[in-house]
Amino acid sequence: METIIKFAELKLEQFIQGTTNNWLIFSALPESKQHSSGIDGDVILNALKAVEIIDADLDVTIDSAYDYAYSISTDNKLKLAFAKSKHADKGSALETLKCVTITYELGDLKRNGDYYRVIARDNLGAELHRTNPLTLDQIDKVISTFDSTRDVTTSGYVKYEIKPDFIVN
Repeated sequence: METIIKFAELKLEQFIQGTTNNWLIFSALPESKQHSSGIDGDVILNALKAVEIIDADLDVTIDSAYDYAYSISTDNKLKLAFAKSKHADKGSALETLKCVTITYELGDLKRNGDYYRVIARDNLGAELHRTNPLTLDQIDKVISTFDSTRDVTTSGYVKYEIKPDFIVN
């Protein structure tokens, strides 16, 4: 079974400036099947001319037929490389990618009891916070805390997604 997520829904963990390319490292694809350290071919970056590579090739010149190269290894984190001339900084890259979707295969999901996760997003859809598994009573406290401490006039509003917690086998 597949799912679709936007780049803006993933948390940016790191921006790397290599010798040839720059690349972004995003958080693990949520509930994704386990990937190998090779090329699996089961992740699609929609609306991008991109080729899948292995992590070791992130700083190798990207084939001119493609604008981007990406890698997903056993940590399930998405790494997206691009020529320094394509995007000079991470802000430019993130702005270009924010509406691009990623299609990938879900793992073998099993419900984790009566636990849920809350994902807080800003008014642009970017992830602000993702909780550990919580009960519904605990979720109420998390949402109340966010709502009571956020200045909507300067920071925008927060929207919440509550979904069951899964264990990926």
